[in-house]
Amino acid sequence: MHAHLFYKPKILQAGEFKEAFELAVTAVLGPDAQITVRYPRHTGRAGVSDSIELGAESLRAVADLGRIDFSLKASPRDKSLPARYVDIECETLRSSVLCARAYGEQSVQCLERLALNLGLEQAEAPKDGLVLAFENLESRVSALEKTAKDVERTLRCFISFKFDDATTAAQADRLKRLLAAVHIEWATGEQFEPRRIEDKVKAKLRADLDFVIAIVSKAGESKWIRDELADANARGLWIVLLLEDGATFDKGIFGTLEYIPYGLAIDQTFCALLEGINFIKAEISARGEDHKA
Repeated sequence: MHAHLFYKPKILQAGEFKEAFELAVTAVLGPDAQITVRYPRHTGRAGVSDSIELGAESLRAVADLGRIDFSLKASPRDKSLPARYVDIECETLRSSVLCARAYGEQSVQCLERLALNLGLEQAEAPKDGLVLAFENLESRVSALEKTAKDVERTLRCFISFKFDDATTAAQADRLKRLLAAVHIEWATGEQFEPRRIEDKVKAKLRADLDFVIAIVSKAGESKWIRDELADANARGLWIVLLLEDGATFDKGIFGTLEYIPYGLAIDQTFCALLEGINFIKAEISARGEDHKA
Protein backbone atom coordinates (compact mmCIF):
# COMPACT_ATOMS: atom_id res chain seq x y z
CA MET A 1 0.00 0.00 0.00
CA HIS A 2 1.29 3.42 -0.99
CA ALA A 3 -0.15 6.95 -1.00
CA HIS A 4 0.63 10.12 -2.95
CA LEU A 5 -1.49 12.88 -1.40
CA PHE A 6 -1.67 16.66 -1.74
CA TYR A 7 -2.62 19.23 0.90
CA LYS A 8 -3.03 22.97 1.21
CA PRO A 9 -0.12 24.40 3.23
CA LYS A 10 -0.76 26.33 6.44
CA ILE A 11 1.16 28.14 9.17
CA LEU A 12 1.59 26.25 12.45
CA GLN A 13 2.70 27.14 15.95
CA ALA A 14 6.23 26.13 16.98
CA GLY A 15 6.17 22.51 18.12
CA GLU A 16 2.73 21.79 16.64
CA PHE A 17 4.04 19.64 13.79
CA LYS A 18 6.33 17.68 16.12
CA GLU A 19 3.49 16.91 18.53
CA ALA A 20 1.10 15.94 15.73
CA PHE A 21 3.61 13.54 14.16
CA GLU A 22 4.55 11.96 17.50
CA LEU A 23 0.85 11.35 18.25
CA ALA A 24 0.38 9.78 14.81
CA VAL A 25 3.43 7.52 15.24
CA THR A 26 2.29 6.44 18.72
CA ALA A 27 -1.15 5.54 17.37
CA VAL A 28 0.33 3.40 14.58
CA LEU A 29 3.53 1.92 16.07
CA GLY A 30 3.00 2.30 19.81
CA PRO A 31 4.60 4.62 22.40
CA ASP A 32 8.13 3.21 22.21
CA ALA A 33 9.00 4.24 18.66
CA GLN A 34 12.18 5.93 17.47
CA ILE A 35 11.73 8.91 15.12
CA THR A 36 14.35 10.25 12.73
CA VAL A 37 14.12 13.11 10.24
CA ARG A 38 16.27 13.28 7.13
CA TYR A 39 16.92 16.71 5.59
CA PRO A 40 18.54 17.34 2.19
CA ARG A 41 21.86 19.12 2.43
CA HIS A 42 23.15 21.32 -0.39
CA THR A 43 26.69 20.36 -1.31
CA GLY A 44 27.35 23.20 -3.74
CA ARG A 45 28.51 20.64 -6.32
CA ALA A 46 26.44 19.98 -9.42
CA GLY A 47 24.93 16.51 -9.48
CA VAL A 48 26.04 15.71 -5.91
CA SER A 49 23.36 15.35 -3.24
CA ASP A 50 23.62 14.65 0.46
CA SER A 51 21.39 14.56 3.53
CA ILE A 52 21.66 14.78 7.29
CA GLU A 53 19.69 12.87 9.91
CA LEU A 54 18.35 14.49 13.10
CA GLY A 55 15.91 13.51 15.83
CA ALA A 56 12.26 14.41 16.37
CA GLU A 57 13.25 17.56 18.29
CA SER A 58 14.30 19.19 15.01
CA LEU A 59 10.61 19.17 13.97
CA ARG A 60 9.84 21.71 16.70
CA ALA A 61 10.98 24.48 14.36
CA VAL A 62 8.62 23.42 11.52
CA ALA A 63 6.02 26.17 11.16
CA ASP A 64 5.46 27.08 7.49
CA LEU A 65 4.15 24.06 5.58
CA GLY A 66 4.56 26.09 2.42
CA ARG A 67 8.34 25.63 2.71
CA ILE A 68 9.29 22.12 3.78
CA ASP A 69 11.42 19.33 2.37
CA PHE A 70 12.26 16.32 4.54
CA SER A 71 11.63 12.62 5.11
CA LEU A 72 9.98 11.28 8.27
CA LYS A 73 10.91 7.82 9.49
CA ALA A 74 9.93 5.84 12.59
CA SER A 75 10.26 2.26 13.82
CA PRO A 76 9.87 0.39 17.14
CA ARG A 77 12.96 0.48 19.35
CA ASP A 78 12.42 -3.18 20.17
CA LYS A 79 13.90 -4.92 17.11
CA SER A 80 12.45 -8.26 18.18
CA LEU A 81 8.96 -7.07 17.22
CA PRO A 82 7.57 -7.81 13.74
CA ALA A 83 8.90 -5.45 11.08
CA ARG A 84 6.81 -2.27 11.21
CA TYR A 85 7.89 1.17 10.10
CA VAL A 86 6.81 4.63 8.97
CA ASP A 87 8.37 6.18 5.87
CA ILE A 88 6.91 9.50 4.67
CA GLU A 89 8.34 12.13 2.33
CA CYS A 90 7.05 15.72 2.60
CA GLU A 91 7.80 18.44 0.07
CA THR A 92 6.15 21.71 -0.93
CA LEU A 93 5.80 22.02 -4.68
CA ARG A 94 6.27 25.29 -6.56
CA SER A 95 2.50 25.55 -6.96
CA SER A 96 2.27 25.95 -3.16
CA VAL A 97 0.86 22.48 -2.74
CA LEU A 98 2.15 20.22 0.00
CA CYS A 99 3.00 16.82 -1.50
CA ALA A 100 3.24 13.82 0.85
CA ARG A 101 4.27 10.32 -0.19
CA ALA A 102 3.85 7.35 2.16
CA TYR A 103 5.32 3.90 1.57
CA GLY A 104 3.66 0.93 3.26
CA GLU A 105 0.43 0.39 5.18
CA GLN A 106 1.67 1.83 8.50
CA SER A 107 3.09 4.85 6.68
CA VAL A 108 -0.23 5.59 4.98
CA GLN A 109 -2.07 5.27 8.30
CA CYS A 110 0.43 7.58 9.97
CA LEU A 111 0.18 10.18 7.18
CA GLU A 112 -3.62 10.19 7.40
CA ARG A 113 -3.48 10.65 11.18
CA LEU A 114 -0.86 13.40 10.83
CA ALA A 115 -3.06 15.30 8.36
CA LEU A 116 -6.05 14.86 10.70
CA ASN A 117 -4.07 16.04 13.75
CA LEU A 118 -2.93 19.16 11.86
CA GLY A 119 -6.33 19.82 10.31
CA LEU A 120 -4.89 19.78 6.79
CA GLU A 121 -7.23 20.25 3.86
CA GLN A 122 -6.63 18.06 0.83
CA ALA A 123 -5.78 19.80 -2.43
CA GLU A 124 -6.03 18.79 -6.07
CA ALA A 125 -3.06 17.12 -7.66
CA PRO A 126 -1.23 19.05 -10.41
CA LYS A 127 -3.25 18.93 -13.62
CA ASP A 128 -1.00 16.61 -15.56
CA GLY A 129 2.47 15.16 -15.77
CA LEU A 130 3.70 18.09 -17.86
CA VAL A 131 2.73 20.61 -15.17
CA LEU A 132 4.36 18.47 -12.49
CA ALA A 133 7.50 18.06 -14.58
CA PHE A 134 7.64 21.83 -15.14
CA GLU A 135 7.22 22.46 -11.41
CA ASN A 136 9.96 19.96 -10.63
CA LEU A 137 12.23 21.67 -13.15
CA GLU A 138 11.47 25.05 -11.58
CA SER A 139 12.12 23.57 -8.15
CA ARG A 140 15.47 22.18 -9.25
CA VAL A 141 16.49 25.51 -10.83
CA SER A 142 15.41 27.33 -7.67
CA ALA A 143 17.39 24.89 -5.53
CA LEU A 144 20.48 25.42 -7.70
CA GLU A 145 20.08 29.19 -7.44
CA LYS A 146 19.72 28.90 -3.67
CA THR A 147 22.77 26.64 -3.52
CA ALA A 148 24.80 29.17 -5.49
CA LYS A 149 23.65 31.92 -3.15
CA ASP A 150 24.44 29.79 -0.08
CA VAL A 151 27.91 29.07 -1.43
CA GLU A 152 28.40 32.77 -2.06
CA ARG A 153 27.52 33.72 1.53
CA THR A 154 27.56 30.88 4.04
CA LEU A 155 27.45 31.82 7.71
CA ARG A 156 30.36 30.62 9.85
CA CYS A 157 30.54 30.25 13.62
CA PHE A 158 32.98 29.19 16.32
CA ILE A 159 31.77 26.69 18.96
CA SER A 160 33.29 27.06 22.41
CA PHE A 161 32.85 24.12 24.80
CA LYS A 162 34.69 21.96 27.32
CA PHE A 163 35.86 19.33 24.84
CA ASP A 164 37.74 17.26 27.45
CA ASP A 165 34.34 16.29 28.95
CA ALA A 166 32.79 13.36 27.02
CA THR A 167 29.16 14.30 27.76
CA THR A 168 29.60 17.92 26.70
CA ALA A 169 31.52 16.84 23.58
CA ALA A 170 28.64 14.51 22.64
CA GLN A 171 26.16 17.39 23.02
CA ALA A 172 28.42 19.58 20.87
CA ASP A 173 28.45 16.88 18.17
CA ARG A 174 24.63 17.00 18.01
CA LEU A 175 24.84 20.77 17.72
CA LYS A 176 27.30 20.47 14.84
CA ARG A 177 24.87 18.19 12.97
CA LEU A 178 22.07 20.75 13.35
CA LEU A 179 24.30 23.55 12.09
CA ALA A 180 25.33 21.45 9.09
CA ALA A 181 21.65 20.75 8.33
CA VAL A 182 20.92 24.48 8.08
CA HIS A 183 24.10 25.14 6.08
CA ILE A 184 26.14 26.83 8.83
CA GLU A 185 29.88 26.20 8.77
CA TRP A 186 31.52 25.75 12.17
CA ALA A 187 34.97 25.61 13.74
CA THR A 188 36.19 24.54 17.19
CA GLY A 189 39.45 24.52 19.09
CA GLU A 190 39.47 20.75 19.68
CA GLN A 191 41.63 19.80 16.69
CA PHE A 192 45.30 19.22 17.50
CA GLU A 193 47.80 21.76 16.22
CA PRO A 194 51.50 21.90 17.21
CA ARG A 195 51.35 25.35 18.82
CA ARG A 196 50.03 27.03 21.97
CA ILE A 197 46.30 26.50 22.54
CA GLU A 198 45.68 30.24 22.97
CA ASP A 199 47.36 30.92 19.62
CA LYS A 200 45.32 28.21 17.90
CA VAL A 201 42.00 29.47 19.31
CA LYS A 202 42.88 33.10 18.56
CA ALA A 203 43.65 32.25 14.95
CA LYS A 204 40.28 30.51 14.55
CA LEU A 205 38.47 33.43 16.15
CA ARG A 206 40.24 35.89 13.89
CA ALA A 207 39.06 33.96 10.82
CA ASP A 208 36.02 35.03 8.80
CA LEU A 209 33.35 34.36 11.45
CA ASP A 210 29.82 35.70 11.88
CA PHE A 211 29.00 34.53 15.41
CA VAL A 212 30.15 32.45 18.38
CA ILE A 213 28.22 29.70 20.20
CA ALA A 214 29.35 29.04 23.77
CA ILE A 215 28.19 25.84 25.51
CA VAL A 216 28.35 25.94 29.31
CA SER A 217 27.43 22.60 30.85
CA LYS A 218 27.31 21.33 34.42
CA ALA A 219 30.79 19.92 33.79
CA GLY A 220 32.02 23.50 33.57
CA GLU A 221 33.08 25.88 30.85
CA SER A 222 36.07 25.94 28.55
CA LYS A 223 39.06 27.53 30.31
CA TRP A 224 39.41 29.79 27.27
CA ILE A 225 35.79 30.98 27.18
CA ARG A 226 36.50 34.39 28.73
CA ASP A 227 39.17 35.19 26.14
CA GLU A 228 36.99 33.79 23.35
CA LEU A 229 33.93 35.86 24.28
CA ALA A 230 35.99 38.99 24.91
CA ASP A 231 37.65 38.64 21.51
CA ALA A 232 34.30 38.01 19.82
CA ASN A 233 32.77 41.01 21.57
CA ALA A 234 35.68 43.23 20.50
CA ARG A 235 35.18 42.17 16.89
CA GLY A 236 31.42 42.83 17.01
CA LEU A 237 30.47 39.17 16.58
CA TRP A 238 27.13 37.90 17.85
CA ILE A 239 27.40 35.63 20.91
CA VAL A 240 24.93 32.78 21.50
CA LEU A 241 25.17 31.25 24.98
CA LEU A 242 23.73 27.75 25.60
CA LEU A 243 23.48 27.15 29.37
CA GLU A 244 22.67 23.73 30.85
CA ASP A 245 20.28 23.67 33.79
CA GLY A 246 22.31 23.64 37.00
CA ALA A 247 25.43 25.09 35.37
CA THR A 248 26.94 28.30 36.67
CA PHE A 249 28.33 31.08 34.51
CA ASP A 250 29.64 34.38 35.80
CA LYS A 251 28.78 36.71 32.94
CA GLY A 252 31.00 39.54 34.14
CA ILE A 253 31.07 42.17 31.41
CA PHE A 254 28.40 40.13 29.59
CA GLY A 255 25.86 40.70 32.39
CA THR A 256 22.98 41.52 30.03
CA LEU A 257 23.76 38.73 27.57
CA GLU A 258 20.71 36.56 26.83
CA TYR A 259 21.14 32.79 26.98
CA ILE A 260 19.28 29.67 25.83
CA PRO A 261 18.73 27.09 28.59
CA TYR A 262 18.63 23.33 28.08
CA GLY A 263 18.07 20.28 30.26
CA LEU A 264 18.86 16.66 29.41
CA ALA A 265 19.63 17.28 25.73
CA ILE A 266 21.02 20.22 23.82
CA ASP A 267 18.34 19.50 21.18
CA GLN A 268 16.02 21.62 23.36
CA THR A 269 17.90 24.72 22.20
CA PHE A 270 17.38 24.07 18.48
CA CYS A 271 14.18 26.11 18.04
CA ALA A 272 15.56 29.19 19.82
CA LEU A 273 18.94 28.72 18.14
CA LEU A 274 17.31 28.72 14.69
CA GLU A 275 15.51 31.93 15.63
CA GLY A 276 18.88 33.44 16.54
CA ILE A 277 20.44 32.29 13.27
CA ASN A 278 17.55 33.81 11.30
CA PHE A 279 18.08 37.08 13.20
CA ILE A 280 21.79 37.07 12.32
CA LYS A 281 21.01 36.37 8.65
CA ALA A 282 18.49 39.23 8.58
CA GLU A 283 20.99 41.62 10.18
CA ILE A 284 23.73 40.68 7.71
CA SER A 285 21.30 41.04 4.81
CA ALA A 286 20.19 44.47 6.08
CA ARG A 287 23.79 45.61 6.40
CA GLY A 288 24.43 44.47 2.82
CA GLU A 289 21.46 46.49 1.57
CA ASP A 290 22.70 49.53 3.49
CA HIS A 291 26.09 49.26 1.80
CA LYS A 292 24.38 49.04 -1.62
CA ALA A 293 22.38 52.17 -0.87
